[in-house]
Amino acid sequence: MWGMLDGEYSQHFVSSAIELPIKIAATYFTLFILIDKFLMNRKYGAFLALLVASMIIFGVLQRVVVYNTIYPMFYPEATNAPLFLIPKILIIIFSVYSLVAIVASFHLIKHWYAHQQTTQALKQTAQQLEKEKISAELKVLKSQINPHFLFNTLNNLYALTLNHSTRAPEVVHKLSQLMSYMLYDSNQPEVPLEDEIRHIKNYIGLEKIRYGERLDVSLNIYDDVTDVTIAPLLLLPFVENSFKHGASNQLAGGWIRMDVSIQNKWLVVKVDNSKSTEHEKNNHKNGGLGLQNVKKRLELIYANKYVLHMMDENDTFLVVLRIKLPALEKGGVEKKNKKSLVDVDTL
Repeated sequence: MWGMLDGEYSQHFVSSAIELPIKIAATYFTLFILIDKFLMNRKYGAFLALLVASMIIFGVLQRVVVYNTIYPMFYPEATNAPLFLIPKILIIIFSVYSLVAIVASFHLIKHWYAHQQTTQALKQTAQQLEKEKISAELKVLKSQINPHFLFNTLNNLYALTLNHSTRAPEVVHKLSQLMSYMLYDSNQPEVPLEDEIRHIKNYIGLEKIRYGERLDVSLNIYDDVTDVTIAPLLLLPFVENSFKHGASNQLAGGWIRMDVSIQNKWLVVKVDNSKSTEHEKNNHKNGGLGLQNVKKRLELIYANKYVLHMMDENDTFLVVLRIKLPALEKGGVEKKNKKSLVDVDTL
């Protein structure tokens, strides 16, 4: 470009070649010392101090080289000026560091891109670890659900077999369905709500054998739940808690009612039960691993898409769980007026 001004291409090429080593040294020092070791490590004070010092040093060096080589060859009259003339040194500094600035900008863009890639990789790793953590927590929580229920059922089955009861095969069948659901079907992230309700029906049926006629249990499905899915083993702890802290403390006249409906794109599950007035206040709220686990699972799976209320009265305990239904959010149609009242005694 300089040669185009006066046609002295060879002269300007030689001058540029002589100046190039200082420019290379200034560029590499700025990139790999100042930027990489100071600026990238947020040592801004040291970076600025060394940058100013290096600009002065490389500017003076370039002035010395130009004054003793280029000027005698092509501009002898320029040697009449003092070697360390401040304006000339400033011009040389501008000439050298205009090139350094261009290269440094690409170097900084490279750093930024690498940082973005690393950040993205870290985010993906963190998300994967979080998913694995949640999955592990959910597995632990599901493994803790209902351990004593199996022992109670086996004791009931043992008593039935001793008495040669005709209900023993029914108990074995329901228990096998329960175990199959817990061990295999519940490994899925979501299951049809119909399967979850069928599982609860089997559970209630087995508990009815234990409590007999002294307990009235009803399960009411008020809407079509064919296309609704839910996390497995999510509703059972509420029903289990009703038996454990309600029915088990009443000699007669006890009742449990479970209602399932869909209201304004929300799945609404209500579990209501009677309880003894002598039964300790708030015993439901401290009802062992069952309720604690379901609260943790709700927070892990549904986050801000659920509402859970527990109302402990003198003689009743009510749980109301509302879960936002994604399928209905996307335009699903609530199928009302298909009321189904299921009494567990007929199951």
